[in-house]
Amino acid sequence: MSMLRAAAMAPLVLSMANAFAAGGGHFRLGETHVDAKYAIAVVRDRGYDDGAQTFVYLGDFPLDAAKVAAAFDPEDEVRAELGDRAGGYVRICISADSSECGMFYNRKQPDDSFNTSGYGTFGLDTFEPGRVAGGWELKEPESFFDQTYDFDLRFDVAVTPLPGKPLPADGGEPGAAYRAWLAALAKGDVAALRKLGDSEHAYRFPEDDAAQVKESIKDLRDGTPLQADIARGLVDGDSAVLWVEGTDRDDIRRRGRVRMLREEGAWRFAEDDLESVDD
Repeated sequence: MSMLRAAAMAPLVLSMANAFAAGGGHFRLGETHVDAKYAIAVVRDRGYDDGAQTFVYLGDFPLDAAKVAAAFDPEDEVRAELGDRAGGYVRICISADSSECGMFYNRKQPDDSFNTSGYGTFGLDTFEPGRVAGGWELKEPESFFDQTYDFDLRFDVAVTPLPGKPLPADGGEPGAAYRAWLAALAKGDVAALRKLGDSEHAYRFPEDDAAQVKESIKDLRDGTPLQADIARGLVDGDSAVLWVEGTDRDDIRRRGRVRMLREEGAWRFAEDDLESVDD
């Protein structure tokens, strides 16, 4: 299925598809650059109105597509895999409608990063559930303060989907645990919150610091629904993602994702990624 957004890209994208089995090209910012030798593509579905996005990562080091796809925030996993090595990557965001939704450049040793959108020529030759191919090119360097940047990036790569099996309509056991977490948070039930939050939340509810507990409850309530409707969910081993919607204490409608983890045989709240929804 052709998704080219610029006719001028057609010969370029089609001719380069066979030249780069996965990824190729470069991104340059001032004196730093990344050679895009490797490429992966993953799905990011935050449950927002703009639909699922495809993230194409091109870098000078190999990435684990399965781990990146499974991460609640793919960027966290990519940064972890980059580590402190000398090198870097470029992330291309593709919206559900096949338009670009931004480019992010990041590298280490020397350290540099940069965001851009709307510059150069972006086009897709293939945009299917299992594969994406295309390119993004900026031939004439653009100025950014006292530096210039340019790029010529190509990719033809399988898209790794979100892992996991669908949960029941109510979210199953992870959904029940999330609803219990919301109820405990609304009541300020500290004993329940200690049991229903994952191990990373333990510091929020110390036995000997009432002020810290009070502040933690206040912070956790901010932007959190009092109750939530669970639209769908996926479970992958001891991790589950729920897509939820509900109204918070300020009567603001919230929608997005929740991550639940199974620890010591029980599902516990780990984190969420919610945005306000216009009624």
